[in-house]
Amino acid sequence: MTQKTNAYLISAYLEPLALKRLVDALNIEHKVDFYIHIDAKASISQFLTPLQDYPNVIFLKGCERVAVHWGGYSQVQMQYNLIQKMLSSNTTYLRIFNLTGTDYPLVSNRTLLTLPPDNKEFIIGYDVSHETKINPQKGSMQNKFLYYHFMDTRFTSFLNRRHIKKKNRYDLLGYDFYFGSEYWCLSYNCLKDIFQIYSGDKKLQKILRYSFVPSEAWIHTVFFNSKWASQGERYCDIYKGLHSLSPVHYFEYGEKIKILTEKDWEKISSSGKFFCRKVQSGVSDKLILQINKIRQEDD
Repeated sequence: MTQKTNAYLISAYLEPLALKRLVDALNIEHKVDFYIHIDAKASISQFLTPLQDYPNVIFLKGCERVAVHWGGYSQVQMQYNLIQKMLSSNTTYLRIFNLTGTDYPLVSNRTLLTLPPDNKEFIIGYDVSHETKINPQKGSMQNKFLYYHFMDTRFTSFLNRRHIKKKNRYDLLGYDFYFGSEYWCLSYNCLKDIFQIYSGDKKLQKILRYSFVPSEAWIHTVFFNSKWASQGERYCDIYKGLHSLSPVHYFEYGEKIKILTEKDWEKISSSGKFFCRKVQSGVSDKLILQINKIRQEDD
């Protein structure tokens, strides 16, 4: 087995040049690898061509690719396949980051390569099972797992309107459920352990298959029910939105995720985060120039 410092798991479905820009920004060939999933609904060739000469870029291909539907279990399967691909390689890593193709790093590669390897896991979990502080604007988060949600079918609206309940209480489901941002940074041994636990837990897989946005919960639920829990952060305040559960990324989420520009620089630069999302070619170009200047000063 060889060892490198960081692995970057990246999901993408649009903007091939943005994906290349992200890889170029993070690339230190003998220290990092990239594992990339392209949505099966998109043409993969447009992503392969710009990165075809990068020996440390590994694309998922064939049956490893998933047709991803937002909010559905297909997002879990996509993440699962990325992690499985990374774990089945002949390489171990100190840290694994979960990213999207429209992210961009805010800190230098030196910073990303020198994070504490074992004593801190960058993940934040909201305890849904024991929710006590409910935001009156957002309501309770408990219906994410107590009700059936059908997000990977064309009959989504019809089925979800029926409000079919799985159980009346969380203790009847048999787990303390947590959710948070699906963009985290975990150590290799931690992620390997979580992957193995989840792979063997058919009951949890069954519950999450018809839950709401289970990609924000499968890692978190296993993590905060495991020996690793003390190395993450439990969120104990009133739920203000997904941004409050994001340990790695700065983003703004209203009806949809905001495309960031140079006008957002002050908020981004003072966030203390490692990455921002989303950035878009032709819209975020000036912002990226500002970020690159700071990153180069830190390296």
